[in-house]
Amino acid sequence: MEVLKYKDWQNTVDTLGMYIQMVGKVALERIPQEPEWESAMLHITPTGISTGNIPSENGMFQISFNFVKHELVICDESGQEIITPLKDGVSVAQFYKKFLSKLEFLGFRTDIYSIPQEWNFTTPFENDNIHKSYDREAVEKWFKMVKCAYNLLSKFAAPFRGRRTKVNFYWGCLDMGTVRYSSKLLNVDPSLPVGFRYGVDAEEVEFGFNLGNNAIGEPYFFGFMWPNNPEEYKKITLPIEKAYYNDQFIYKLSDCLATSNPEESALAFFQGVYEAATKVQGWQNLESYNKPLELPPQKIRRNHPLK
Repeated sequence: MEVLKYKDWQNTVDTLGMYIQMVGKVALERIPQEPEWESAMLHITPTGISTGNIPSENGMFQISFNFVKHELVICDESGQEIITPLKDGVSVAQFYKKFLSKLEFLGFRTDIYSIPQEWNFTTPFENDNIHKSYDREAVEKWFKMVKCAYNLLSKFAAPFRGRRTKVNFYWGCLDMGTVRYSSKLLNVDPSLPVGFRYGVDAEEVEFGFNLGNNAIGEPYFFGFMWPNNPEEYKKITLPIEKAYYNDQFIYKLSDCLATSNPEESALAFFQGVYEAATKVQGWQNLESYNKPLELPPQKIRRNHPLK
């Protein structure tokens, strides 16, 4: 699997990131709210990213990106589908106009906040005629990494018996993660921005995957606890070669893939972050949270004689 660095497809990811934010903001406005904004997250599918079901005054609908056929699909309860191709040369402003008109046509008009969030520019969607790149090959390489990370995060998340999230795709900065909660609620500073204030109002440990559209510059796994940065936590050394701490624990995908067993290495990284965080935060009920599921083994294939 090729590791795609941010600089290798920056123009495309800056454009695609705005397309994805438009869709995420529709989910944010319409899906019934859940703690820590979980209802507004997107979800990984075999071919791309989807909102899942969105309720509306005219029935349920769904918006999905297909990175195999390279198209955006809006479908409704009747099975009607409106398809918008994803192609090079279409500016964010042009895409936004088309997107809103197709929602309107299907009866799902949704007014969204058009200024980008968690990005390095803030040009409103309707005014952004600069970002108009779409490199199909780069998108496919990136989504291959996303699927790999999704499978690893899902395997790690699955056995936890306490409150946790599924593996969610965060449309703000195009990263992905799963969160475990201690069940302790926090008193959050009311002066903080609304998104942050209601997103971190519970003690948690998060594990995820980032494409590297930041100072790191390349894809990496991450893990951190919230509240963050106590001195004891910063000094912890994980038993994973080349994993390091920089506001959060970082393990580059390239370093993980270079090991003899990348899956084992990634899972050990997540487990190390979890054990360190719960020790520092003094979680209760760990014995029940971590109790093995002890379910019968799954059988992918069952042989049934033809009759």
